[in-house]
Amino acid sequence: MATITPFRGFTYNEALAGNISGLVCPPYDIISPAEQQELYRKSPYNIVRLEFGLSSPGDTDEDNRYSRAAALLDEWLKIGVLRQSKAPAFYIYEMEYPTGAGGRTRKLRGFIGMVRIEDYASGIVKPHETTLSGPKTDRLNLLRACRAGFSQIFSLISDPKGTVAGVLGAVAKKPDMEVKGVDGVVHRVWTYTDKAGIDAISSALDDQPIFIADGHHRYDTALNYRNERRKITGSFTGSEGFNYVPMFLARIEDPALTVLPAHRALFNLTNFHPRKFEEDLNRYFNIERIDFTKKSESADRRTVLDTMASRSGHAHVFGMRVKNEHSYYLLSLRNVADMDSIIPVKSPAYRQLDVSILHHLIIDRLLGIRMETHKLGLNIEYIKDADEAVRRIADGSAEVIFLMNPTKVTEVRDVAAAGERMPQKATYFYPKLLSGLVINRID
Repeated sequence: MATITPFRGFTYNEALAGNISGLVCPPYDIISPAEQQELYRKSPYNIVRLEFGLSSPGDTDEDNRYSRAAALLDEWLKIGVLRQSKAPAFYIYEMEYPTGAGGRTRKLRGFIGMVRIEDYASGIVKPHETTLSGPKTDRLNLLRACRAGFSQIFSLISDPKGTVAGVLGAVAKKPDMEVKGVDGVVHRVWTYTDKAGIDAISSALDDQPIFIADGHHRYDTALNYRNERRKITGSFTGSEGFNYVPMFLARIEDPALTVLPAHRALFNLTNFHPRKFEEDLNRYFNIERIDFTKKSESADRRTVLDTMASRSGHAHVFGMRVKNEHSYYLLSLRNVADMDSIIPVKSPAYRQLDVSILHHLIIDRLLGIRMETHKLGLNIEYIKDADEAVRRIADGSAEVIFLMNPTKVTEVRDVAAAGERMPQKATYFYPKLLSGLVINRID
């Protein structure tokens, strides 16, 4: 099914560019304006200048951040700041990160390879999120200008026999690159050229689908660019660079895979009456109320989150706070069959997602915010940190917040396998891949 091949990637020549720690950056879509400026100050060769360059008030169709990125890439290649691997390789990529539990760490190890771009209808590459037009336009403009990829799509493959795990785990030499991010995550990369190991991985995965975990906009962009280039060239063999996209591939079976929750803060609600809302919730949920004082609020919040986590394996449960109230609520869905009648056209895997229950039943049906408006962000903010979500209530900017358990990796697989897309911000895979560790030039 999937075609995964090694490639001759470009990496930084640290002898000319400096230490790798000053050259890489987080994914462009989580970089704030202040962080963008700081990355610029780190080094004249930081990858942010290509991946997420600064705009200028005087930008034109001919001179803009995309054209400047292309010119800068050409310059770096010319002077040797970037150098190409001598042989086709997979790039083994490990992320070691703290779990927050007793100082323990996890190590997630996968590999970067080139994956042949497939139409979604083929069932070979399976998405689970809906994409927005704005980011895709931005990424397509950059791809057209640079004809290069500076980051990878985070994807999942199944390795039931442990073949991939065996090859990746056997690499024990010193990494070619190692860098510690500002979030404490240590990133390591090995250039892997052993043909027997590469063939073993490719063979083990040729009958497996690929599930996109993070990077849906990048894949859609690669797909659009492929179609565009095919139309321009008029004919193609399938081996051209524009028919492939770089991916980081991790094993679904890896216990180090981590998905964080995205909590919801709702605002600008019309005709919102807390008591009426609680009565509506009571039709579907068992409700537990925890009143708190200023002194106990933090501990009670922790109790709510811990209780949610302990029940996540057998129940659909949410935490909730309402503006101007000194209480937390635990909401546990009473009967999962209620979702069968609310969204009968969806698969069982989709209907039993926590985010589906929240968006379709609570937000859409009970609060009257239509599903089609969720992606516009007019009433909903998605927040990764629970403490930050609670601050939205404390400062009065939100009428109600919902605290979430994370979506399970198996749920991502099952919904994608059913050919469906989850509601907005259903997953937040962690850690995030760094941009600039391995670069692919399409031509």
